[in-house]
This record gives sequence, C-alpha cells and structure tokens, in this order.
Amino acid sequence: MKNYLVISTITLGLLGCATNPNSPDYPISNTDIQPQTYTYVNLQTDKTELWKKARNYIATAYGDSKAVLRVEDESSGTLTGKGIIRWKMLTSTFSPYCYSEYEIRFVAKDNKARLQLELLPGVPAISECLAWSLPSKYGYEQILSSFLTMSGQLESNLRGEGKIDAMNNF
Repeated sequence: MKNYLVISTITLGLLGCATNPNSPDYPISNTDIQPQTYTYVNLQTDKTELWKKARNYIATAYGDSKAVLRVEDESSGTLTGKGIIRWKMLTSTFSPYCYSEYEIRFVAKDNKARLQLELLPGVPAISECLAWSLPSKYGYEQILSSFLTMSGQLESNLRGEGKIDAMNNF
C-alpha cells in the first residue's frame, strides 16, 4: 500500500509537469497568434518594380511562386498566398518536426512596401503531428524567428541587394 501511494504521488507530479500551460512544450492558443507585419520604407523604387521584386523573391525563396501565391495583382501592387513552415515540437533533442501553414500578404506602393505573415490554425497534410493544430510555444518562437528572417531577406531584395540583382552586376 505504501509503494502504491508513492507511485501515485510521483505519477500525479509528473502529469502536472506535463500539462503545465506555461511550459514551452505546451501548445499555444488561437489568441496567441498575432499577424507579423513588416514595413519597408525609403525603398526608392516605384510600386510596380517593388511588386516584381517581391514576386521574384517568393519564386526564388520557395522554388515555385505558383505553389505559394494565390493572387497576384500587379496594378494594385498586391500578392497573397500560403506557405508551409516547419517547427520543432518540443525543446528535447529527440522532438519530432511538425508543419503549419501561414498566410502571406504583400502590398507595394511607391517607395514603400508591407509584408504580413500570419500563422493559420490546422494541420497540413504533410505534417506528422496530427494532434497539434497549433504549434507549441517553443515551435511558435521558431516560426516567429523564421518570419523575421524571411522579412529581412525580402527587404534586401526590395532594396536591390537580392540574388537576381547581384547577377545583373557584370
């Protein structure tokens, strides 16, 4: 009986740790998702050229812009689409990788542009983490870091410092 009590106490203690909502391994909620908006100013290029540079960046970064972009409107300077991002579920070394979809919105105006990336709830077909419709807190931090990197790369392209622009300098 004494062993049963000790084992029960340890089990309950471990379950309490595993379901701690403040843990980085715990899933986020829908209210935790915030659109990440990046604004680029003083680009010294017109709307059409910025739109083309953004479209070319997406084609280069994703391998195929048609797989990502859903709407391309050059006259309004807008691009919208969906991407898929990979994130590690848990902080442990042996954690599986999962996937989530996110929405891409881009608007160009003369000399400025804006990018918005927003995580979408749900599980894409390629993800092995079927029970995780939203990432863990640890996974969401990885996603936000990747969004920031994407934004920096897009800004470089908009400023004429991208891979295609480098090829024009010969």
